[in-house]
Amino acid sequence: MSQSPKTPSVAVWVHWIPYAQGGKKTLPQDHLYYVVTEALPCTLPDPCAWSLVLAITENDDAADEHRYGVGYAHFLMDNAPSALLISGFTVAIYEGPHKVGLVEVI
Repeated sequence: MSQSPKTPSVAVWVHWIPYAQGGKKTLPQDHLYYVVTEALPCTLPDPCAWSLVLAITENDDAADEHRYGVGYAHFLMDNAPSALLISGFTVAIYEGPHKVGLVEVI
């Protein structure tokens, strides 16, 4: 499997999990943030988790329970199911075993 900088990025909203529910204390912004998705379809018999790269350009975390970010996302690997990244697609994202948000393609 190879890494590809040519994987297209799409505009996304990130609905961050509140810190009190195990979400991130400090939200990423202005740097690349690497997360793992929930299990998605793949060429193997079972679903696979994929690395997703987020470039968050702005966060609104005025209230911990309603924290949102906006930016861009793409899969790290060129054999990932990039065709899924269409408007309306949502996927849960994880940092290690902790669910940190829900990404929605806009």
